[in-house]
Amino acid sequence: MRPERSPDAEEESDADLLGRVAGRAGAPEAAREAQGVFYRRHVRYLYGVLLRHKKNLLPLAGLSAEDLTQETFQRAFERAHTFEAADDLDADHQRMRARAWLGRIATNLLTDHLHRLREVSASPYLDRVTTSGLDDDQPPSQSPRARLVAEGLEQLTERERDVLRVSALHYKAGDHQRLPNDVSAELAGRWETTNENIRAIRVRAMKKLKAFLASRGETGGGES
Repeated sequence: MRPERSPDAEEESDADLLGRVAGRAGAPEAAREAQGVFYRRHVRYLYGVLLRHKKNLLPLAGLSAEDLTQETFQRAFERAHTFEAADDLDADHQRMRARAWLGRIATNLLTDHLHRLREVSASPYLDRVTTSGLDDDQPPSQSPRARLVAEGLEQLTERERDVLRVSALHYKAGDHQRLPNDVSAELAGRWETTNENIRAIRVRAMKKLKAFLASRGETGGGES
């Protein structure tokens, strides 16, 4: 049996809805209802804003506007208790306040994804296997070569970027040629594939990245 909908739910302020989501009042059913009202109230606006970045920041971070919209609302509901109400504002300004809060959450999530991508582009592992033999005194994170690597990563799928990111972070700690079984197993579980296919994905992604670099005039060593 579906919970009965509160007749005044659509008329509640964003602060009141988020208060129910945070559990400050009402039962779990009330919190779920508040989530639904808040989501419907703001999802089209947030999606429209994020859609403007579909050709720049979102592909760089390996996200779609749909993905980031859903992540933003999930994070907002997890942190509903942090929303600060402003009862002295009229309805329009309260709505703007809630949307600005959602915008900050989306920006923080996007920054997190871009930071993980920078970890890949600055990794000694990627720097070594893609540009072996080149002389460059600049640190990888500041060199034109690293910026070109980051551009090449945009051409990969989300799965390929994730596999390379995990590989890059692992190879910072050591100079091994294979991922440990537990790391490979975690990746395989995340992407619903096999350990063997994870290695194939990594090799294929590196070939695609090296091909991109070669097309831009970079040459380097390879990886088996």
